[in-house]
Amino acid sequence: SCGETSDPIEERCFQIITADSFTNQTFYNFLAFSAKDCKRFVDDLFALCHHFINSNLSQMDYIRKMHKRILLSSKDDKFVSTKDVIKAVAKDEKKKVIEALKVAGLKPADKKDHLPKDKFTFDAFYKFYKEMLAGRPELEKVFNDIKGTKRNYLTLEQTVEFLNKYQRDPRLNEILFPHHNKDGTKKLIQLYEHDKSKQKIGQFTLEGFTNYLMSPDNLPTNIHNLPVNQNMDQPLSHYFINSSHNTYLTGDQFSGRSSVEIYRQCLLSGCRCIELDCWDGEDNEPQITHGFTLCSSIQFKDVIEAINETAFKTSPYPVILSFENHCTPRQQQKMAEYCIEIFGSKLLALPLDDAKAQLKPGLMLPSPEMLKYKILIKNKKRKEDMPDQVDKEKKKKKKK
Repeated sequence: SCGETSDPIEERCFQIITADSFTNQTFYNFLAFSAKDCKRFVDDLFALCHHFINSNLSQMDYIRKMHKRILLSSKDDKFVSTKDVIKAVAKDEKKKVIEALKVAGLKPADKKDHLPKDKFTFDAFYKFYKEMLAGRPELEKVFNDIKGTKRNYLTLEQTVEFLNKYQRDPRLNEILFPHHNKDGTKKLIQLYEHDKSKQKIGQFTLEGFTNYLMSPDNLPTNIHNLPVNQNMDQPLSHYFINSSHNTYLTGDQFSGRSSVEIYRQCLLSGCRCIELDCWDGEDNEPQITHGFTLCSSIQFKDVIEAINETAFKTSPYPVILSFENHCTPRQQQKMAEYCIEIFGSKLLALPLDDAKAQLKPGLMLPSPEMLKYKILIKNKKRKEDMPDQVDKEKKKKKKK
């Protein structure tokens, strides 16, 4: 028993899923003392999981987090266990870890393989980390191609050229995103080059060059632009939409397993357009599968319930359900009933009140801002179910 409470058990339960891919998942189920406690846990966990900066750290930041995690895992005030290091870095390569620690100057202080905390600094750990990688041959090749054969460093001019030619997207606006210049590049060299003599004259050694490439200054995206920072009042057709194809499949398209859970994971990861391949099922229950293959099937109703649970957990912008509809009219009616019943007011079943958002020829589509927290259905009827085709079939029957 989890204390005295009148809250229904389903309002006190939550689930944490860990995975190294969408298809290899581990589930942990929790029961809170009250619905209020459950909501507080879930809200805080979502805030951590979807923190823009924490989700887009540089490689160097991840190494720092690994170092900090090892330090915090030790209950001893003076020592860090090599077992904790092995577990965090490479649990299947004990001998390699021990050797790399020795090269980095981190030798055990006793027979219990304890490392003194005062020597387990980030600089020592980073040296150990590089030793574990046994060099970065792909970075050495890039470095050597830029510097040429005469030197063992990059000049300031070579670094500026590298940043503008290879690290900058040429499609960017030159006023908002100006080209790299010598002054700005020299500041980067001073920040990441550890050889002070090279710092002063603006030269990059291989180590400094590697430090820069692994740093927050070399992220593929500007973390300040990760939250919504663009105009979301344009017609829906003016945007690229994060979409999923054959969403239900966890494997190949011939014999893969279909899964309801994948719909939850896609929506939680930010997908805004998902696909449902709908076919007639037994007992008048529509199902989702890849037709004419050996793929397993899942219930249409279960998928709709999963979508309803997770559609707007990570984004308020509209979710588009792309129906590939192979169902007969009878089961299409069942599909419609489930969508109306389960989605409720979330389903965009009628045109918006706004005069600018009417779905009529010659008018623009509604904007993402107008469609916040709405579920849209994109459905193409079977040819034989189109009104004109149905009328033709009726006329044929009458003639007979």
